[in-house]
Amino acid sequence: MMTESPNGPPLLTAADLNQIHDASMAILDSPGMRIQSPRLRQALGQAGAKVDGAAEVVRFPSRLIEDTLQGMRRDIQAGRHQIVLNGVVASRTPRAMGAKFGGACIEVYDWPSRSVRTPSRADLIRFVQLGEALPEVAVVGNPVMYVREDDGRAVDPRLQRVKTAALVARHTTKAGSTEVWNAHELRYLMALGEIVRGSREAYLARPCFVTAKETISPLVLEADAGDVLLLLAEAGLPCTIIPMPITGGSTPLSLAANIALGNAEILGTCAALRAACPTANCVGGVISGTLDMRTGGAVFSGPEAVLQDLGLAEVHERLYGFDFGIGGYIDGKFPGAQAALEVMARFGSLARSGRYNVPVGLLNAGKRFSPEMALVGLEIERWIVELAKGIEVGPETLRVEQVRKVGIAGHSMGEEHTREFMRRNVWYPQLMDRTLSSDTAQESAREMVETASRKVREFLVRPDLYRAEGAMARAIDEVEQAAERELTA
Repeated sequence: MMTESPNGPPLLTAADLNQIHDASMAILDSPGMRIQSPRLRQALGQAGAKVDGAAEVVRFPSRLIEDTLQGMRRDIQAGRHQIVLNGVVASRTPRAMGAKFGGACIEVYDWPSRSVRTPSRADLIRFVQLGEALPEVAVVGNPVMYVREDDGRAVDPRLQRVKTAALVARHTTKAGSTEVWNAHELRYLMALGEIVRGSREAYLARPCFVTAKETISPLVLEADAGDVLLLLAEAGLPCTIIPMPITGGSTPLSLAANIALGNAEILGTCAALRAACPTANCVGGVISGTLDMRTGGAVFSGPEAVLQDLGLAEVHERLYGFDFGIGGYIDGKFPGAQAALEVMARFGSLARSGRYNVPVGLLNAGKRFSPEMALVGLEIERWIVELAKGIEVGPETLRVEQVRKVGIAGHSMGEEHTREFMRRNVWYPQLMDRTLSSDTAQESAREMVETASRKVREFLVRPDLYRAEGAMARAIDEVEQAAERELTA
C-alpha cells in the first residue's frame, strides 16, 4: 500500500520507504526481539515465530509481520479507528488547535522563584484546572506525577495511578492519558473512565486514564509493558507502542538505521499482541533522539531527531496506511529563548505532517513541566495554525474596487471592510508584545514569559474552575476507596 503525503513534499521516496521496511523485516528475522512476556512468546510460537524460551528471544518470519499489517489494514477498512493514546505525542488531526496537557513530569519549574521542585498534589490540581480553563487545550491528563501529598508524604505506589486518575477526573471534563501498570488497577481506571464519559460504550470510543507503553531500545519488550498492552487489547482499549531509539546510542549513528530499528520494535510488538489477541487495536508512535557526543546526553529536539520522527511517521502513513504518533519533547530546561526556538521547530514540523494536537508545557526532555511554557507553547501553536491557513484569493479578498475608491496615496484604515475583517485577516497574539513604547521597564514587564506568568495566576484564581460535584464526585470517591481497600490489602 502506498499513498502520497497530504501535507507537502515527502521526506522519503517510495524506494526509501520500501528499503526501510525491508531493513526492519531483516532485523526482526535476525536478531529478532527479546519478548519477556511469557504469554506473548507462547502466542508468537503458535503463530509460527521461532522462539528461544531460555533467552526470551523471538525471531519473526516475514509472513507473520505481513499478515499482521494486512490484518490491521482490514480492521481500518472495516471502520475501526486507530487511537493514538499518549499525552506527549501528536497524531494526525484537522488544522485546528487541540493541544494536550500531559507528560507525567517528575519536576515543576516555578517561574516566579526561578526554581525546580518535586510536584505535589496541589500542583497537579492547579495544572489540570489550568488545562481545563484554556480553550485551546483539548485533552488533559497528568502534566506532573502525583508522588507526594501537600504535606510531603509519599503517595503509596500501589495507589498512585488510581489516585492520579481520580484527581484528574475531579478537576477536568477533558480527561486524557494517565499511566496503567497492572491488571489489578486497570479495572479501577476503566471504572473512572466510564464515570467521566458516561457509559462503557462512550469510554471505549474515547478512552482515558490509560496510555502508551514503550519498548526498550534496542529490541526489548519487557514483561510488564507487554502484559499491560495485552490487558489493554483484551479490554478493547487501544494499544499504542512508542519506542525511544537514540541514534549513536541504542542504534547505529544513522538516521535511517534509527528509523528502521524503531519500526522493527513497533512491528514486532504489534505482531505479538495480535498473535495473542487478534482484535488488538495497535498503533505506533516514536520519541526518538540522538546522542550528543560532547555531553553524552540524549537530544530530543535537534534537527536529526525531528527528521527521524517524521521519516518513521511517513513509513506508517504512506507505506502501511496507519496513523502514527510523533513525540513533542524539547531539551530546553526553563522557559526562554532555547525552549521557544525548539518548540517552534518541533511544532512546525508536526504541522508539516498534519499534526496539531501538540503537547505543551514540557521542558528538560519531558522531565519538567512549566505552566508558563504551556502558555508560550500555545502562543507558538496559534502562530503556526494561522500560517497553515495560507492565502485566500478571490474578488472578496483582492478588493480591486476598494483600491480604486481609496485611490493613489490613500489609506484603508477608515473603511468598513477594515473594521469587518480586522480579526479575520490579522492574528492578534495573547502574549507577544506589539505595543509602541520606549520605557524599558514596561517592556521588560511585558516580556512573553512574564505575561504568561501573570495569565497563569489570573486563570487559577477564577471562581469558575471546574470540580466534579454531586453524583459524579460520589462515584469517583467510591472507586478510589474500593481501589484502596483492594490494592493495599
